[in-house]
Formats: sequence, C-alpha cells, structure tokens
Amino acid sequence: MSTEEPNVVWALEGYSKGDGSLVTESLISREQVIELRAVIDPDPDEPWMIFCYPVPADRWPAVDRILGCGAPDPNLEYLTSARAAV
Repeated sequence: MSTEEPNVVWALEGYSKGDGSLVTESLISREQVIELRAVIDPDPDEPWMIFCYPVPADRWPAVDRILGCGAPDPNLEYLTSARAAV
C-alpha cells in the first residue's frame, strides 16, 4: 500500500433495498480502511479503497469488529465509499 494517503473521507453507507436511497452513513478512519482491506477484498491496484465496495453479509462480523457498527439492518445493502475531503 502506498504511504501517500489521498485527501478523502471514507464511510460505510447503508442503502435501502427497496428504493436504493441512502439511509445511514458512518465515517471510517484511515486505520480502519487499512484493516478493512483484509475483509472487503478491494481491487489490488486501488490501495486506498477510493471506489465503492459492497460489504458481503458473511463478512459482517469482521466489519463489526473493525468498525463497531453493530448488527446490520436486513433491509439495507452496505457499501464502503470515499469522497473528497473538504
């Protein structure tokens, strides 16, 4: 992983399975992104998880250990995301 961190804010986002609207968003720290790489399996050429990545349900226990986010809402689909920091 490159040591040069991009100027971004990462988040765990939950989208409604019904209409696709954003329901919840929790910020993810740089250190947590590094840990999530071992759980989420991002593209190997994308070291800082700038693209959106789905969070598979079978990996939720590991995600919860890293983020402390609690149980997932069964009505939501979860993704990691990144956006430019302001």
